[in-house]
Amino acid sequence: MAKADIPPLPGPPGLNSRRPPTDMRMQQFPADIAGTLLSLPSEDLHIPRTVLEYVLARAPAYIVKVPRVAHLPDRRISASSHPYFPYFIWVRTFESETPGTTGYLVDVSVACKLSREISPSPTNTAAMNHCADSLTSRLSSGLRAYRKVAGQPIEDVTAQLTPPEQVLGKVALKRYEQLGASGPFLDDSRLDTVPVARWIVESDPENPLPKDAHTFDSGNYVHAGFLLWNGDHFETRATVPATLWPCPVDPPQKDPWRCPKDDIFVTPP
Repeated sequence: MAKADIPPLPGPPGLNSRRPPTDMRMQQFPADIAGTLLSLPSEDLHIPRTVLEYVLARAPAYIVKVPRVAHLPDRRISASSHPYFPYFIWVRTFESETPGTTGYLVDVSVACKLSREISPSPTNTAAMNHCADSLTSRLSSGLRAYRKVAGQPIEDVTAQLTPPEQVLGKVALKRYEQLGASGPFLDDSRLDTVPVARWIVESDPENPLPKDAHTFDSGNYVHAGFLLWNGDHFETRATVPATLWPCPVDPPQKDPWRCPKDDIFVTPP
């Protein structure tokens, strides 16, 4: 499979919807993360470099630091714009005890109309043609995973992870869809605390799914695998211990933040 043909993974449902737990002001987009995004091939993100440069120069962001590795915190950077959200940018970094090794989860979406605001270029023209041909209103990367080792080119490791569609299978996904459930998306609710996220499918609130090998919380959700940074590289797992999927002190009544008793995919510490 050619690099440009590697499909993305389902990302968080709202790229800038999960704000910091405290009242933080937006800051300038971090220069090092902007540089990393601009170093990625345009065919990876499906967004022209000129468009991405234009957005990053104007994108204030919420930045959450996650103190996991001593003296070198992970970061979650999320940015969006108003009105009508011409762009979304979501980046989660993962540091390593091994100096110079960093993981990145990246999800970027830009409105097609932004390409019209920028000086014409061959890549902008190609992007606009794509927008017109596919009748889409946005250029989107989807969720992609990268690993950077000092002195080496950044590596796209998206294809090394098991996508939720493969975990669940086409037949089950079709059945969930017919019962009114959502498509798979990334539950990033713990990423400000631990280096783990989870792909889930959410049922129609008024129509919980029948029990099967993947459902939990009385059929409100479907488990489609965990995405974990293990300190050196990303991996996908069927289960994680409760220490890597902590419960909140006061969870909402119906939310994947809850820790339901029938969640067999979270094992004892």
